[in-house]
Formats: sequence, structure tokens, C-alpha cells
Amino acid sequence: MTTAQKIHVQIGEVKTGGPGDILTAILGSCIGLGFLYPARGIFGLAHCLLSDSGTVTDTIGGRHVDQAVRSLVSLMDIGPLDRKHIKAIVIGGANMTMPPDTDPRRLVGTVNSGSAYRAVRKLGLRNIHEDTGGVFGRQVTIDCTTGEFDVAQIPRLGERT
Repeated sequence: MTTAQKIHVQIGEVKTGGPGDILTAILGSCIGLGFLYPARGIFGLAHCLLSDSGTVTDTIGGRHVDQAVRSLVSLMDIGPLDRKHIKAIVIGGANMTMPPDTDPRRLVGTVNSGSAYRAVRKLGLRNIHEDTGGVFGRQVTIDCTTGEFDVAQIPRLGERT
């Protein structure tokens, strides 16, 4: 019996996996941006802290959503013809502090979510699962053997979901 290798994707990282791997990240206001390509048996997950870098380079990184998208495309060798076969997932973007006097549209979680959604649409991906917003953190897990993913809410201390 083979045990799956769990790959934790930390803030600012982009990692890929194949059969036998499980990609996972714990998110608050950060975005978990996943590309699932089961037909080729490759999956990617980025843990993005911020929305746009302003300057995307060839460096692999996930700190910013725009750089993470480019990194996932590069690491997974995604060409224009592959895009119709990819499912994108956008997870996280919670507003963990939710100050009562702040416009929710200006909070980092909301900004990150919008940036991620726009970035995957700009890439031409149409098959998008989105689980963002609210005030609870999330854990995303991608099973690279089955191609399935799971999102679990993480309640605040002392609260129930």
C-alpha cells in the first residue's frame, strides 16, 4: 500500500503534484489558486498573499496572484490549447478582521479574490470553482491521484461554522 505524499503550500509558494501527491494550504485573506489538469495528471496550487505585483517576471513565485498564474502556467507547461481542459479553483480571500467602519470591497481578502478571478478569466479559463469571502479561514486540499479537491472552513476560536 502506497501512502500519499502531502505537500504543504506555504505563503508565497507555488507547487505542483501528480498521482500520489496531495497539495494543501491553509488560507485566511490569502488566495489559494489551483489549476487542475486531470487529463495530463498534473495539478498546481499557489498560496497568494497579495493581488497584483505590477511586474510579472519569469521567476517562479506565488506571493502575488498575477505572478502565481504565470508560474502555474510555466510549471504545468500549459499552452493555449490546454486551457479548455483545466479547472481553476479560487479559494480563500476571507476578511478575517472585518472592521465595522471599513468598506468590505477595500479589504485585502476581497481585493485578492477579485484579482484571482480576473486573472484566471484573462488567461482564458472558464471552468472556475470559487469559494471566497466571508470571515472564516479555509483549508484547500487537492488529491492529485483522483483530481478531486476539498475546501473546509476553519472557524474562529470559540465560534462554530
